[in-house]
Amino acid sequence: MQGPGFYIILALKVKYPMKLIITPLVAILVLSATSPDAFCQDSAKIVKIKESALLFADSLIKTDVYENWSVYADLAPASVLKYYGGKEGFINNAQKIHPRTVSSFDLDFPERKVLALLESTSENQWQCVIKESRNIYRDDNKKYHLVTYLLGQSKDGGETWRMFDVSYNTVANIIYMMPDVMLELPIPQPYIMSEEDELAKAKQEAAETAATKRTAPKKK
Repeated sequence: MQGPGFYIILALKVKYPMKLIITPLVAILVLSATSPDAFCQDSAKIVKIKESALLFADSLIKTDVYENWSVYADLAPASVLKYYGGKEGFINNAQKIHPRTVSSFDLDFPERKVLALLESTSENQWQCVIKESRNIYRDDNKKYHLVTYLLGQSKDGGETWRMFDVSYNTVANIIYMMPDVMLELPIPQPYIMSEEDELAKAKQEAAETAATKRTAPKKK
């Protein structure tokens, strides 16, 4: 039986241009292989799991864009729905936050990249963090860069996933929303920033890095 994401991907009308965005996938995990063949089998397995996670991420993004809130909620982990007091509470929160992510006109489909992928053999589950990056325009016709992170959980070997957008709450609250989250997962803070602010931030970080290098003690 296929998971709900399979049907969502087939059923949704595509709002964004149909083009594949290929980005490097980075996994945080330990592969224990005793032979080259075993390593190849593990690698193929990881690639398949990442692809499945990205398909469900696409479903989450599309249901968000089309405000298909019932299906959007069905993609979330049960513990997240429980945090909001049930499906209705989860949807109410999503509808409240959603307007700040809306662009005044359509743009390309967001870039997605798997930042981390972890397996817990003791709990028989996989978890992942997927970065979503896209540009949006506000009513002032100003361009903003939106970066958020999708936290995913699979309890069937990576075949199907439940995930949610971290920016619809705070990183600090994730432990309450998903108590079994793997603490080793790196979950950055989402942000929405104008081009000017993002450029200024990049310059400031570059200057701070250069200053640190100048003050670092030289090796003898």
